Amino acid sequence: MLKKKARATHLYGPVPSRRLGFSLGVDILPYKTCSFDCIYCQLGRTDRKSGRRGRFFSSREILRQVRDAIAKNPRIDHITFSGSGEPTLNAGIGELIRNIKQMTDIPVVVLTNSSLLTRQSVRRALLAADIVVPSLDAATAAAFRRVNRPLPAFKVEDIIRALELFRREFKGRIWLEVMLV
Repeated sequence: MLKKKARATHLYGPVPSRRLGFSLGVDILPYKTCSFDCIYCQLGRTDRKSGRRGRFFSSREILRQVRDAIAKNPRIDHITFSGSGEPTLNAGIGELIRNIKQMTDIPVVVLTNSSLLTRQSVRRALLAADIVVPSLDAATAAAFRRVNRPLPAFKVEDIIRALELFRREFKGRIWLEVMLV
């Protein structure tokens, strides 16, 4: 369900990043909408814990903002889907990636907590990205629950299997991110 909420911008930056140079951030979710409530999240507690995908904002408006930012900023090294929650919760992420790839040759990156990679539709949506940075913060169920505080339906074993599947399907670069706490 597309919500017509107004938002000043879906973008932030470009910001300097050790890994990504000058990265233009694209935030396609309502604030703190995530499938996890990680103990280390720089934004604090998750307000909208959800595993349900949706179309939260106008793709046309997001793409207009990206196009304008590219035109105004001569130095953007990467366009990065991240921000205030789990970007794969936005059901339009695949379409957004493909449309951005048509407007520029700037590499597209997706930062993800990996939770929704268990769904074939999500893995398929990310295939057009150049780089996917999935997180894996724990390898045991107890540590996963303690660190990531996921919705009950998410199991670390399923996420690890999904990461293995995604590695076979995805032709771009995967930079596995591990948070040590």
